[in-house]
Amino acid sequence: MSQEPIEVTILSRQDCHLCAVVARMAHRLQQDLPFHINEIDITADAELVARYGNRIPVVLIGQAEALSGKVMERDLRRAIKRARWSRPVSRILSRLSELLRG
Repeated sequence: MSQEPIEVTILSRQDCHLCAVVARMAHRLQQDLPFHINEIDITADAELVARYGNRIPVVLIGQAEALSGKVMERDLRRAIKRARWSRPVSRILSRLSELLRG
């Protein structure tokens, strides 16, 4: 029973310190949680610049905006776990894992 990994997109731009921090956090969290990271420089897309402007970094999980600005690792972890938990297969596998351990 395979499931597509959660897509985490980090909208950023060059020379953005907070963007670099969020990207490092996301890569660190990948050691514990399976998800795919996309990093997008908004300056390459006028529509993204108009939409997000100075609000970056912005973290999208799936297609939904989850976090922006100064992002804490615990909040990013929680948002990713919440997205994973919202998937029925994840809930079933989590419960099965608990039963097998218990």
